[in-house]
Amino acid sequence: MIRIGKMINKKYAREVIILTGGYSSSEKEISLLSSETVYQVCRSILPTTKIVLTRDNLPEEAIQKDAIIFPVAHGEFVEDGGLQAAMEAEDLTFIGSGSKACALCMNKSLTKQIVSEEGIPVIDGIKFVPTNAPSTHSIISTLGRNLFVKPNAKGSSIDTHIISSEMELGLIIHRLNEDMEYIIEHRIDGIDLTVAMLDGKALEIVEVLPKYGFLDYRNKYTPGYSSKICPARIPEDTKNTVKRYGEIAFKCCGCRDWARVDFLLQKNTGKVFFLEINTIPGMTQTSFYPMSANAAGLDLPTLTSILINLAADRKRAKINSMDDPD
Repeated sequence: MIRIGKMINKKYAREVIILTGGYSSSEKEISLLSSETVYQVCRSILPTTKIVLTRDNLPEEAIQKDAIIFPVAHGEFVEDGGLQAAMEAEDLTFIGSGSKACALCMNKSLTKQIVSEEGIPVIDGIKFVPTNAPSTHSIISTLGRNLFVKPNAKGSSIDTHIISSEMELGLIIHRLNEDMEYIIEHRIDGIDLTVAMLDGKALEIVEVLPKYGFLDYRNKYTPGYSSKICPARIPEDTKNTVKRYGEIAFKCCGCRDWARVDFLLQKNTGKVFFLEINTIPGMTQTSFYPMSANAAGLDLPTLTSILINLAADRKRAKINSMDDPD
């Protein structure tokens, strides 16, 4: 049940520490923009400190038992569960999914497998490493010529390629990073949809229309390079399907507090396909999550207060369980 309100339980949430940046993250710039938005809101609610990560570890100054830690960063270490595991080891209270859920959702192929077992449609694909890739002929025979190639464990559509021929496929595979895993997926002509999840419940659906090509990093984060429509202009039964799939995916992947779930609506069939889960959604001025929340009636102060209170509730429950001998 989503709790709406700005009252903070200050007994269990006395200050907020925002962790942002990311030493090795290719998405550091977006992290910093997101954290500034969150920082300005948090500091109007509680004493707030912002710490920029300069290494892939938990800074000593962030180890504060009385604080609610708010990770607002993207990419390696922060979204793959490394930071969350470090906070769990220090018994810190933080907003968002735990280390296991973050690690799972960073792995696109494994996430697709988990959600497909719950009956949610996923797009056919093949996971591979460039040094042991299937032949281009076998890939084309299995998935067709219209393909997407993308990293198995990166966000923001970084290093994603559109393929339209076997020759293109061979050239792209030859140029890929040999130390990374990739996914090749059948490319569907569809509409990008994304829905914010808050405390296990779906908010409003955002329809995203890139101005050029597909929804890559540039089209996601450059003002004017994509149109965002919220609520999405799709049939009511499709909206209900997207929200239901989002809630199922959030739950079966063990997510907590908040996330954003991405889908593709196939144009010629109206079928909804799951794409991925982002356990730390972007919070920039052009980000999807605050747009989805706002359309559901949650302004940024209210949204932020809810997230802080969700973490504070866990802290209270843990303290109370330790005090109760039974």
